[in-house]
Amino acid sequence: MIRLGQGALQLRHSNVGTIWVSRVTASVAFQPRIELTAGCQVQEIPRSQASPQAIVGFAIAALGGQLRWGSNTGPVIGDLSIPKGLEHLRSNAYSHEHLFTMCCDVPHQVLSRLEAERAGATPVFWMDLAGSWAIDGGIEPIYQRPWRFEVPTDMWLAFLSTSGYEDFDVVELRRVLKEGGSLQGAVDHLNAARALVASDPPKAAGICRMVVEAADAAVKAQGHRTLSDHLAACTDERRGKHYGRIVSSVKQLAGLNHHHYGRNSVFTRPEALALVRLCEALLLMAGELTRPPSGSSGHAGRG
Repeated sequence: MIRLGQGALQLRHSNVGTIWVSRVTASVAFQPRIELTAGCQVQEIPRSQASPQAIVGFAIAALGGQLRWGSNTGPVIGDLSIPKGLEHLRSNAYSHEHLFTMCCDVPHQVLSRLEAERAGATPVFWMDLAGSWAIDGGIEPIYQRPWRFEVPTDMWLAFLSTSGYEDFDVVELRRVLKEGGSLQGAVDHLNAARALVASDPPKAAGICRMVVEAADAAVKAQGHRTLSDHLAACTDERRGKHYGRIVSSVKQLAGLNHHHYGRNSVFTRPEALALVRLCEALLLMAGELTRPPSGSSGHAGRG
């Protein structure tokens, strides 16, 4: 089984075991819950020249900890809940894998913050565990340094979708054009519009114009004339004309607040969400369909 990351378990400053995470899924709960498929193995250390004192007959008495974001000193996402039964894992002379699960409840607002911080990149977590061993009729601490694990993007997106994250579809956008130009500015505006759909639909709709303008600037920097012309060049004349009309309509609709004879237009939430979805689709097409200008050698980029 693949391991996303692992750390060593120590007793009396000797490595006596390993703990790892192999999968991230969503668990059933009233709020998003990260379920970590994990494993652990412990092995006794017999007396030897390198280890004059044997370390045998020990078991995990308690184990808990926190899940951190980004680094070993990063913000705490939440406390880890580790199921009963792990304390019955006892050492033996042979390495034996014991599989279990760990859970971490993540409130919606925390998950939203994580997504803003992630910004399309691969999520990186750190496991900060603490606990104790039962050995020789007493209790001794588990020495365990925080360790890093990286979640594949497709696995994380599956978690977001299953957890009901904000009840929105999860959309990954390619932020880098294939020949190297950046759509980051357009994505930044898109994220700003998304955040305002529920609280301020007219403003969210207005920002969608900035999304299209930023995408226009990105393709122009790579030798294309406009986003509409770029999409036409990547498809064919008939489809390109229709895509051009969509781009033009989005800009005109989103610009009503600024140019409608000095009056603000009242956009409802469904209207603002529709404009945001159109912008998502346009950016996705811009990233996936981009062709290098003639005479240029493009290279792929991933967002």
